[in-house]
Amino acid sequence: MTNIQTISADRIFLDRSNPRHEPYKTEGEVIEYLCREEQVYALAKDIVKMGLNPLEVFALMPLEKGKSKSRSLSFVVAEGNRRMCAIKLLNDPDLAPANQRKDFKKLAEGFSSVTKVLGVVFTDKALVDSWLDRIHGGVQGGIGRKPWNAEQKTRHIGDKKNVVAQAILDYAEKEGFLKGEDRKGKLTTAQRYLGNAFLRETLGIDTSNLEDISRDRPKADFDILLKKFMDDLVSGGANSRANAEDIKKYSRSLGATKGLTGKRETPESLSAAPGARKKKRKAPKKPDRPTSIPYEEEIAEKLKEIPSYKLEHIYHSLCDILLEKHTPLISVGVWSFFESLTARAGRNSNTSFPDYLSKSKLNALGLTARESVNSIRQAVGRISDCGNTTKHSDKSATFNGEQLANDMDTLKEVICKLAEEAKGK
Repeated sequence: MTNIQTISADRIFLDRSNPRHEPYKTEGEVIEYLCREEQVYALAKDIVKMGLNPLEVFALMPLEKGKSKSRSLSFVVAEGNRRMCAIKLLNDPDLAPANQRKDFKKLAEGFSSVTKVLGVVFTDKALVDSWLDRIHGGVQGGIGRKPWNAEQKTRHIGDKKNVVAQAILDYAEKEGFLKGEDRKGKLTTAQRYLGNAFLRETLGIDTSNLEDISRDRPKADFDILLKKFMDDLVSGGANSRANAEDIKKYSRSLGATKGLTGKRETPESLSAAPGARKKKRKAPKKPDRPTSIPYEEEIAEKLKEIPSYKLEHIYHSLCDILLEKHTPLISVGVWSFFESLTARAGRNSNTSFPDYLSKSKLNALGLTARESVNSIRQAVGRISDCGNTTKHSDKSATFNGEQLANDMDTLKEVICKLAEEAKGK
């Protein structure tokens, strides 16, 4: 049975076993994950601007007795965990993770707290699960939610389709990347490229709010990429005849531009505050790029203890040759190094080394910090993908030596742990 009720927000708790994430012990852990991985800040910005979406209500389950200190009946979110998280942080920004607390406090200034929400209360877990399947489980032959295709989205957006391109061209002209006379006739081509999700992701453009286009790359990275895109737009390197696959290839090439940090950050509006002036600052000195994979004596000694002349020799070669000149060769060598090392540590031939280095395996090796495990998994994935692409593609290859050097540095502890596990095998 279900019924719709208006319920106080402070009587609603986040689902700690939500399908979006692994089970957590505390609500604080859920908040930290959702803020880090599920774009809660962007959602909170939209709630401040637009309010709660009247087309979506919360699905709630009564909380089991003993799990709430409140004397009143409390509930746990079955659908709407991200929205409820955003509401909680707008109502009490001190609940936000430390690195986003300041942003949420600023966002909450002048915002009237959401004290009550409309929710459908379920007492039957199986019934709520069946409705959740229809929302999140895909089309399912027609019973589930069917997303709009590209043409349908275009019909809905209508004359808003050029909003992103307009905002980007405005920003580029303001920053001096594009002259007024060069801008003429470029809107359609810019829209063609910026309508492609791959290019937007590469540039770091956040279009969750079409009335306030934002960037999620640091300004320095964003400006480097945008200037290159504007130059190509003017010169014809980015042209109106490009199809989706052409734009995807262009995005890959653009993403390999030198001088990027590769970082992502909380989305920041491209619109400057009224009357704000750019402060002059001394240009920072660009750090030296790594010339080779850093040689770690600890790794070399661990490989000797296995013992494995092959792994010793591969590692020596990887660190001995120049990184910038031989990046594709080194990317294949690093891939081979991890293939061999994980095989010596016990990986069977039917399992890829990224699958072998799962979260549970890394935990078993003594690596338990969530942030560290996530960084390691990402580095392993890049090494596998880049090595495979460089080996097998007739055109595509890895040329980002800085990332390779950083990935090897990130994986130092893993390499040592694997070498210890391979010892004597």
